[in-house]
Amino acid sequence: MINALILVDGASRPPKISNECKVIELQTYGRNKNVRIEITALRTGLLNEIPKRLDDLISIASILYSVDNRIKRGTEKDVFGERWARNISLRIPVHDYKFWQGNIKEYLTDTLRFLTEDNWDFHFEKKLSSIPVQRFLFKGKIGDLPNVTTILPFSGGVDSLAAAIETTLSGMRPLLISHRASPVISNRQTNLGDLLRNRFDIWPFPHISMWVNRVGGRRAYENTQRSRAFLYSSLAVVAASVLEIDDIRLCDNGIVSINLPQSGQTVGSYSTRSTHPKFIANAQELFRMISGRKDLSIKNPFLFHTKKEVMEIILKSGHPHLLQEAVSCAHSEGMTIYQPHCGVCSQCIDRRFSSIAAGMQSYDLSERYEKDIFTADLKEGIDRTYAENYIRFANKLDSLSTPDMFFNEYPQLYECLGDVDIEETAFKIFEMFQRHQRTTNNVIEKKIKEHAADIVKGTLPENSLIKLVATGKHLSNLQVEYINKLRTIFEESIPPAFTNQLARNEIHVQDIGQAALIAAKERLNREAPQIPFATITTKPDFSAQAANGDSLFIEFKYIKERKRLNSINTEITSRVTIYRYQGAWALFVVYDPNRSIREDQKFIDTFEKFDKIFVSLVR
Repeated sequence: MINALILVDGASRPPKISNECKVIELQTYGRNKNVRIEITALRTGLLNEIPKRLDDLISIASILYSVDNRIKRGTEKDVFGERWARNISLRIPVHDYKFWQGNIKEYLTDTLRFLTEDNWDFHFEKKLSSIPVQRFLFKGKIGDLPNVTTILPFSGGVDSLAAAIETTLSGMRPLLISHRASPVISNRQTNLGDLLRNRFDIWPFPHISMWVNRVGGRRAYENTQRSRAFLYSSLAVVAASVLEIDDIRLCDNGIVSINLPQSGQTVGSYSTRSTHPKFIANAQELFRMISGRKDLSIKNPFLFHTKKEVMEIILKSGHPHLLQEAVSCAHSEGMTIYQPHCGVCSQCIDRRFSSIAAGMQSYDLSERYEKDIFTADLKEGIDRTYAENYIRFANKLDSLSTPDMFFNEYPQLYECLGDVDIEETAFKIFEMFQRHQRTTNNVIEKKIKEHAADIVKGTLPENSLIKLVATGKHLSNLQVEYINKLRTIFEESIPPAFTNQLARNEIHVQDIGQAALIAAKERLNREAPQIPFATITTKPDFSAQAANGDSLFIEFKYIKERKRLNSINTEITSRVTIYRYQGAWALFVVYDPNRSIREDQKFIDTFEKFDKIFVSLVR
C-alpha cells in the first residue's frame, strides 16, 4: 500500500517521517505555486463573497483532487490490486481552525474513505495572516440567476446534459456548476452550455466554472479521479449556500451510481462511487454541518435509470443531436476534436451500447471514437478487460432472475437501500439491472448478426469484441490468465537456469523464480504475509494482496529425489487447507528435474480439484 504525506502552503512537517512515505509539497500561491485554484466568470453581473468556512471547503476539496491525481494507484499489471488503496495524510492551513479540528473531521474522513477507498488523515493548522487570501468569488450572468431553484453539477457528459434538459423542461431553473481541469474540457463544457441556451429559450442556463489543475511539472499520474465527486459536490454546496438554495442534484444513471463490480477481478477503488446512494447520504449530512443549512437536500433523480433511458430524455427533448456534443470518455483530455472518445474505457463502452439501444447511433457516430469497441483489435490488458467484463456482467445478471438471487450475489447492494421504502427500492434496483442486461445482450446479439458474414469469412480481428463473444473467449477469467502467465514464466525460465548446475535446495529454486519475475516486470512480495491458522502461522514464498480482499499465494517445492515425494504431497495438502480457509488463490510450483512424479495429471488433479488451486510441474 502506498503511503503519502501532503504538506500544503508551508504546513509544518511532523517530527518523524517514514522512509517509505512519499512527501508532496503543494503550493497554491506565490512564485512556487504548483496548484491552480480559481473560480472564473463566464458572465458578469452578480457578485457574492464566500464565507471563510466555505472558502476552506473549496480549498480542501481542491487539494484532495490535486493529491488524488498525483499519487499513482498501480498499473494494469497489478491484477490483484495490492497497490490500489493508499494511505494519505494531509496537513492543510484553514481559516476556521477550531471547526475543522472538531468532530467534522471524522465525518470528512468517513465520507472520503467510502468515496475513494483510500485512508485519509487530516491535520489542520491555523492559516497565517501572511498567506494571501484567495478571493473566491461567484460571477454569473444575471437577471435570471436570483431565480435559480436547483444546483446542477455539469461535467459535459451525457448524464449531466440530460439532467440539465430534464430539470428545465420540468419547470425547475438550474444553475450549472463545472470543474475545469484543462482547456479542452473547459471548451467542451462551455460549448455544450451555449448549445443548451440556443436550443431551449425558456432558461439561460447560467454556468459557473472553476479551475483546479496542476501548474507546471508533469501531467497527472493517476486518472481514476475518485475524489472529483467531492470537488463537484463541494462547489455545488457553496453555490447553494451563497444563493440560499437547498436543492442539489448529482445526476448519474443508476448502473454507474451503484457500480457493481463487473467481474471478480474488479479492483474496489476502480469502481467509482461518485453518485453512490451511500456517498450522497454521507455527503448530505457532512455538508449540512459545514454549511449550516439543515434542509440542504442532495439527490440523484436518475438513480433508477439506465444509460439508455437517460439518453432517451435527450431524444424526447427534440434535440437528439446534442448527444454528439456530450463527452463522457475517461481519457477525453487526450482525445482530438474529431475523435473525442477513446472507445475502450468503461464510459465509452456503456455509451456505445446505450446509444445503439436507444436508436441514437446516428447521433453517436462510431467515427467519433478512436476505436470501435465492436470491431477494433483489442489489445491485451485494460482495453480488452473492460469490454469482456461488460458482456460477462450482463450474462451474470441474466442468470440472477429474482431479487433474492441478485442481492445474495451482491450483498453490497444493501448499502443502497436507505431507511425508508426498503422493499420498493430493492425491487426498483433489481428491475433496473435487469433492463440493463437485456439492453447489453440485445445489442451484442444484434452486432453479431450484422457481422455474421465477417465472422464466417474470418475478416474480423481475433480480439475484436464481436469475435471474442462469438467464440466464447470473453468468458475466461483474468486472474486465471494471470496465474497461467506466471506458470509459463516459471516453466520457461527455471529449467535453463539449472542446465549447467544442480539446484542446491528449495531456496535456490525460489531465487531463480524471483529473478524470472523481476525480468518479466512482475512484482510480488517474497515470504509474506504471516498467515494465522489454528495455533500456528505460515507464510508463502511469494504473494500478492488485493485491495478487494483477494490474495494470490505462490509456493515452490523441489523434489530432489523420489523419497521426498510423500512429504511434498503432505506439505501441499496442508497448505491447500490453509489457503482455502483464507479464500485465496494459490499456485504451487513443483520443480521435479528427475521426474519423481510418474503420473503428472493424477498429481495435478489431486490438488486442482479445489477451486482457486493451481499446480505447475517444472522440469
